[in-house]
Amino acid sequence: ITAVLIIFWIVQGFVVKPIFTKWKQLDEKISADALKLERNLEMIKRKDAIKSDYEKYASAVKMAGSEEEEMAKFLTEIEALATSSSIRVIDIKPRPAKKVRFYKNYLVELEAEGDINQVSKFIYDIQNSPQLLRVDKLSLGIKGAGTNLLKCRILVSKILIP
Repeated sequence: ITAVLIIFWIVQGFVVKPIFTKWKQLDEKISADALKLERNLEMIKRKDAIKSDYEKYASAVKMAGSEEEEMAKFLTEIEALATSSSIRVIDIKPRPAKKVRFYKNYLVELEAEGDINQVSKFIYDIQNSPQLLRVDKLSLGIKGAGTNLLKCRILVSKILIP
């Protein structure tokens, strides 16, 4: 009986248990791969929509000219958004473009003033610009005592792929 129990324990410890452990690992891997496959199939189903979105946004982030031309377009876009928001731009300072891995980050720091509605519309317009602009930094303050004008300093960025 002792010999049978020892053989049973050895078989269970060195044969059965490793088989079940490996089986469980493979089952978990199959489940993970099945989830990946489902996500990939969903992407394949949406292939045309993804491709059209890519083409729409790719044209907005591809460099069409030199760095100076792109900065000029960037500044023109900001000025147009400021005009449409009825906000008064006091100072605008373009910063040098930063090369980051495979794209360039263009930055513009601007100082403007307007009432809360104008400033909020301006920020909203920047964030929803077709040129994919983004507000990176924003600081607000009142222009003076007894006035409802806000003075704001905004750092706006735009990413372009050369």
